[in-house]
Amino acid sequence: MSKRLINYGQGQMGEQQPEDSTEKFKSFMENNPDAISIVDLEGKTLQVNAAFEELFGWTNDELIGMPFPIIPDFLKESVNELHDQIKAGVQKKGFETVRLRKDGQLIDVSISLFNIRDNENEPCALVFVYRDITKQKLAEAALKESEQRYRSLVEVSPEAIFVHRNGIIEYMNPMGAKMLGMDSVEDIIGKSVFQFVHLESRESVQKRIEIMRDDHQAVGLLEQKFIRLDGQAFYGETLGLPIIYKGQPAIQVFCRDITERKKTEELLCKSNMLSAVGQMAAGIAHEIRNPLTTVKGFLQLLKEDPEQKDYLEMIVSEIEKIEILANEFLSLAEPEAKVCEFIQLNDLLDSVITLAEFQAILNDVEIIKEYNTDSASVFGEPNQLKQVFTNVVNNAIEAMPNGGKLHIQLNHEGDSVMIRFIDQGCGISNERMKHLGQPFYSTSEKGTGFGLMVSAKIIHEHNGEIHFSSEVGEGTIVDISLPINESSQ
Repeated sequence: MSKRLINYGQGQMGEQQPEDSTEKFKSFMENNPDAISIVDLEGKTLQVNAAFEELFGWTNDELIGMPFPIIPDFLKESVNELHDQIKAGVQKKGFETVRLRKDGQLIDVSISLFNIRDNENEPCALVFVYRDITKQKLAEAALKESEQRYRSLVEVSPEAIFVHRNGIIEYMNPMGAKMLGMDSVEDIIGKSVFQFVHLESRESVQKRIEIMRDDHQAVGLLEQKFIRLDGQAFYGETLGLPIIYKGQPAIQVFCRDITERKKTEELLCKSNMLSAVGQMAAGIAHEIRNPLTTVKGFLQLLKEDPEQKDYLEMIVSEIEKIEILANEFLSLAEPEAKVCEFIQLNDLLDSVITLAEFQAILNDVEIIKEYNTDSASVFGEPNQLKQVFTNVVNNAIEAMPNGGKLHIQLNHEGDSVMIRFIDQGCGISNERMKHLGQPFYSTSEKGTGFGLMVSAKIIHEHNGEIHFSSEVGEGTIVDISLPINESSQ
């Protein structure tokens, strides 16, 4: 150990020092995790500690009396100037540079240095404290590279990216400035984000900012309306997240201009609408042309034989078909004004069954009531609901031309009432089930497909749901769910 310690006896370091000072110095040198070296005023090594040996690879014995070998050649001139400053009393703490290991490797170090003075207060030696910061420098370099890569991606991003704090924009990429109609990014820094938010979207933007700022949560994609510098409105799809920007909490927002996409969607919607109108027009022409052909033919026969009353009856029948078709169109396009009231479904279903009994008897169909509740009240328009139930019952009876049973069930299910119709008819294939509810598609030879379409529309207007399930050869189940009137519970 004595070789590692500077001699505190008489000589270069001054007069004999107290024993406790020597022990303190030993402890400081040997137990310090930082590399420490002491050199004389000529730059020759007097002593290094174990941490120095481990960091640089030279032993204390190799270095004593030798010029400092850890100084790279390209730094020797600046180091000499630094030594002169320290001799003059200047202290350096934590400055970063590089030093040379015994194996020739340069390492990053942080150095603190000061001088030691003798009893006459004159500098007699220099103390260097080294800390290895190689890992720190690597981490900083990696972070800087990552930041540069991220900034490069942000700068060339096709989406607008900006950062704001307390609603004031602090950063925006070039695409953001372009999207808002600015000539440069600098034109927008310091402005309020609300200057570019349309009045229609300000409330939702404010709520999203509060969530990110107060709850520290990201917010998902949302369509919002913005305003460019020239006052032109456009649609943007945004998402945001809370971040730390320049050491302070901030909000980062990604925005994509979807104006063109919205226009495309509108054109597609119009195209689909025109297509649907075209299909409906073709269907109308087809449905009306058939009875009109019949009417035209019988009118021609009447010219030849005016006494034939059967011809007149056929004409009236075909005209009635046209009238029914026209009424179904009217009910679909402009339904009558609803006069809603509280309806007891038990009574309503009973009236529907009474009207259908004659047709059921003719088809050898038995209608079985299975009401599991004495009182099921809903709020709605009774005539419209009666129209729906009648349509379902008639369809079920027509599906059983050879007879069968029709079960009509009424049950409470939570906050809803379920009306279930179960028939034993021929059933409907999966392929045909896909087309139920489409105009001019019907499982009945005489149907137009509008009855089911109108029924579904009525149920949805009553905040209910209608579902179909069927198996060929087994029958069909129709489930209608309606919200219960709370006063009936």
